Amino acid sequence: MIIYCDEIAEFLSAETLEKIDYGILDLSKIPDMNLKELLLFFEDVLTLELEVNYQKNNTGLFRVEIVGNKYCYKEFGYVIEADSIFQLKELVLRENRIWYVFDEVLANKFI
Repeated sequence: MIIYCDEIAEFLSAETLEKIDYGILDLSKIPDMNLKELLLFFEDVLTLELEVNYQKNNTGLFRVEIVGNKYCYKEFGYVIEADSIFQLKELVLRENRIWYVFDEVLANKFI
């Protein structure tokens, strides 16, 4: 059994999310069919999550919500909290998680 940890970690990034957001992600040139199938699955998951963020998120920042006076990054039950958006960004990036601005207008209200 082949495990694609490095490839998955590289794929789950702000760059990939941006390509999904702009409709330019192309996985057609991946020769390994098992890897391609796996990345297509993650593409679907990220696409659905991004769509939900567009509909329900009022910060313009992927996976970021304001709860009370805290900024929260929520990823499938895992939560990172901070007192400021700058602190939150630092914590999210330190953990190699996706930091992506999908709506500049909304995000500028918080940054």
